[in-house]
Amino acid sequence: MESGKLLHFKNLKQYRDETNATIDTNYFSTALKNMKDGFAERFQQFKTNKSTLAFTVNPLNTNTNEINIEPFGIDAGSLQMQLLDLKTKDLWSGKFTELKSNLEELEVQK
Repeated sequence: MESGKLLHFKNLKQYRDETNATIDTNYFSTALKNMKDGFAERFQQFKTNKSTLAFTVNPLNTNTNEINIEPFGIDAGSLQMQLLDLKTKDLWSGKFTELKSNLEELEVQK
């Protein structure tokens, strides 16, 4: 964009060529940089909450000390006890694993 060649902006280049318009590439460069920074900031939130997102996929393999449970309004101690109970009872951990497998299989069939 800064070179003024508009190699990746064919429509803008066509407009410039057809109308002999002056294109303020600095304006577009700034706008693109701001968008890039905005996306980077938003996706950083996913990286920050990676453990929390992994918890929703597979709570049996999650370290409760690494997740941010504040948005869920759950007491940390209570959650740890419930997960410990879930992990230690073969019936529930087996059911969870089976249900997860069934859901993944259904998703593949779509």
